Amino acid sequence: MQGWLDADRRVPGHGGSPGGWPRSAGRILVSCMLLLGAAAGWLVLTRPVHRIEGDFLEREDRWVADGWLAEQLSAPVAETRARACIAFSRILGRDSLDELVRLARDPAPSVRTASAFAIGTVLDARLGGGPPPERALAALRRLLGDDERVVAAGAVEALGKLGGAATTEDVTGTAAPITTSMTALMRMGARGVQKYVAEYLDSDDQDSRWAAALAAAELGLVREPAVWARLLPLVTDDNDFVRAAALRAAGGGVTSEEVLVLVRRSLDHRDPKVRFEAGAALRALAGTPLDLGLPAGEPFLTAGTMASPDSPLLASGDYQHVAKTLGVRLRLRTSQGDFEIELDYDRAPLTSEYFRERANSGALDGAIIATVRPNGYAVVAAPLGPVRSELNDRAFLRGSLGLLRQGGASGGGFFLCLTSLPLADGRYVNFGRLVSGDSLLDGIAPGSTAIEVREVR
Repeated sequence: MQGWLDADRRVPGHGGSPGGWPRSAGRILVSCMLLLGAAAGWLVLTRPVHRIEGDFLEREDRWVADGWLAEQLSAPVAETRARACIAFSRILGRDSLDELVRLARDPAPSVRTASAFAIGTVLDARLGGGPPPERALAALRRLLGDDERVVAAGAVEALGKLGGAATTEDVTGTAAPITTSMTALMRMGARGVQKYVAEYLDSDDQDSRWAAALAAAELGLVREPAVWARLLPLVTDDNDFVRAAALRAAGGGVTSEEVLVLVRRSLDHRDPKVRFEAGAALRALAGTPLDLGLPAGEPFLTAGTMASPDSPLLASGDYQHVAKTLGVRLRLRTSQGDFEIELDYDRAPLTSEYFRERANSGALDGAIIATVRPNGYAVVAAPLGPVRSELNDRAFLRGSLGLLRQGGASGGGFFLCLTSLPLADGRYVNFGRLVSGDSLLDGIAPGSTAIEVREVR
């Protein structure tokens, strides 16, 4: 019985013996070529992720958009294309729009989502993004009907950042989560949406009720009869976040004894944010609103007041090391207790490494908590930045850590979220989260000191 490698099977007309060389030799040659090709493909497709990420980081830090980066926009791996999309937009800004619009048609949902996020970032009206070109608007509106919900949500978030360029119809009839749609409406300063907001004040989903209550407050819809009637029951809602948001909105409502009774029930509530919002609402209903001198929804955000970084954060040999760093924790000792923070090297590696270096050098010791917005955030004035804004898609939740932002750069300090801050999502660098000390958050007061910030080893 002969096998396919039997030596006596010859290919006529070839060298070797008079009858030609063995057919098996040709099969061996073809097999070797296929194996070599497969090995080469494997090396390309399985190059360590941190090596590729390190290459992206170096280009972002040094503000270089070269041929290699352009090639990654068409890489065979979807996640590489998505990462290249973000890097391209961070470096080139509006000049990246043609590529971002092209990638909005990519077959991979992750790439389409990254494209929507990047378009919203470079055209953000709050940061002087300028009028959006029609091709960008058309790309985002096309994504609103995407079969993947995460893609539609990215398009809604992006349109919200474009402000008046979008319409309420763009964001209220999609498959995006209600919290995303409500945030977009708030960013747009939308009007005529009282019916939409009122509908979700009655929702069985607590996140939807919370977002609708925030929108009612932010958009000044509280005195609309349909909104007011549905908002009042929420000032005694069982969920503390919903209750606090409803109380904030109620401060702009109609004063009556019934309303005052409902609000007073929360003055001795177990949750500090509920007590704060109840007190603020009572003052507002009495005609003496609490003047905090701060925006209700997000920390300081000004345009064009901080110079862009004039040099890279890292030395050329550090990028690969930073790209594979994970799980770094810092202990923030304050005059009110200790907090432990985990830095997010996955979404904001340059910022995280910079923050770690500043902390370990002692530069953050003695930083003062300059401002506290109860049921909002605590701002720490610290010698940070300016650094590149590694804006990312991680939501700001209670315990999240963000960099202050001024224009195109970030720095000058950081803030710690005391509650969810949807209006800050995608506009500030989210670079860490609290992993211990949550019980101390509501006790933070202006003037408190960050005694020491060091890495936990």
